[in-house]
Formats: sequence, structure tokens, C-alpha cells
Amino acid sequence: MPKTLALNETTLDFITQGGHANYAGISGGFPYGIGTYTNAVTNTGTDTAGASGTEFVGAIFIPMNCTVTGIGYLIGATGGTDKAIVSLYSATGKILASSAIAGVTVGTAGTVQQLPFTTAYAAVGPAFYFLSLTYNGTTARFRSIPTTAEFGIKHIGNEVAGCTFGTLANIVVPTTFVADKVPIAALY
Repeated sequence: MPKTLALNETTLDFITQGGHANYAGISGGFPYGIGTYTNAVTNTGTDTAGASGTEFVGAIFIPMNCTVTGIGYLIGATGGTDKAIVSLYSATGKILASSAIAGVTVGTAGTVQQLPFTTAYAAVGPAFYFLSLTYNGTTARFRSIPTTAEFGIKHIGNEVAGCTFGTLANIVVPTTFVADKVPIAALY
């Protein structure tokens, strides 16, 4: 389970899995807590079916320069069948990084599956980005954000149809929030 990224208010250091890292960039750790939702327990959100040819996209805010190596997402009530790909996009929808385009078999239901990017990405922050999850079928499920009012967070996200599994392309990013379409996911 990804850990929460905490801010040490006296030194402006971010506390990461690997220890302390300065504000200008993370070294020796992963940026946990940069995600689409604040609470990712196994029964959080809505149990949502994947859809072949559809990316489920959500906005994230990266507060500082950091290297990200992948995306972890919360698997829903059914896993172990379809394959998944995760991707990172710029605020304008340009593809920046993704996991293997062949996909990885969805893991065990009710767990967080971390999919590494094929190449780590040096994100520049503070800035908004979009992350996405796509399946090659409709059997596996993921947990999604049910409402935009959760904890006062303003969510942006929706599904992007017309995608081909295993083919990476720029997307038209969502500008509003649609319930049950944004995966509960975080960078690592």
C-alpha cells in the first residue's frame, strides 16, 4: 500500500520511503501520496469494470520536481484475468511515460498493483499531470472515485474512449469530473 507523503514544516523536506529528500527533487525515495484520492483502503470507492479500448484518466498534482517510476492502482472485486497498462500524461495530454505496452495481468482483487514505467520519468513540479489505467478486457475491475466532494478535493477525470490497447498516443484530457471513471491510483 502506498505511503502518505508528509511535509516536514520546519525544513521543507519531504519524507519518502527512502528517507528525507530536499524540496527541489527526490533522491533515494519515491513520491508516495501523489495520487487521485486520499484514502485507498480495499473497499474505498466504486467497483468499476474495465472496458477494452477505454482509458480511465484522472488529474494529479505533482508539487515538486521528482522522479517517478510507476503507478499503483487499487484493484476491484475481480483481478487476475485481463491485462493492464498505466500511463502518465502532461496537462495537455501528451504521453510522457507508460508501463509495458503488452500489459501486465491484473493482480489479486482488493490489493494495490504497482506497474513500473518502462523508463523512469523526471517530473517537473509544481504542475498538473494526468494518469491513466486501461485494461484489454471487461472482466477485471478497479476501484474508482465515486464523488468529487470527497475530503474537499476537486477531482478532474473521465474515461477516454477510442484507445487501442498496447498503442500509446496523446489524449484529449478531461476538463470535468465524471463519477466512477477515475481510478484510485498514485505515483511511486
